[in-house]
Amino acid sequence: MSNWNDPTFSDCFTSNCPKTWGCRILNSTYIFIYGAGMYSFFNNYDSGCLATTNCQQKMVSVEQSQGIYMYAVNTVGSANLVTVDEVDLVPAIANGNGFADTVAIFEYP
Repeated sequence: MSNWNDPTFSDCFTSNCPKTWGCRILNSTYIFIYGAGMYSFFNNYDSGCLATTNCQQKMVSVEQSQGIYMYAVNTVGSANLVTVDEVDLVPAIANGNGFADTVAIFEYP
């Protein structure tokens, strides 16, 4: 619902994209996250998506915000760890860390 600022998912082009965000930061300033684990283990009770890290496309959304500081953000099953203003900035494939995909430090802007 637009009056509740629900996401529109206008940047979604795959079936596993318009899903619940693990974390959504909207129109905010000076947000600090120290350690977070956000997991997406299955689609329709099928965990086959874990092998290709695509249970969902995006996990953390930062929109119209500044002064965002995230440390030790871990995700499982998401193709992108962090998306800013509909641009995927932190892909999981470049941040593998054993079981989880991890970004040690993300600061914006």
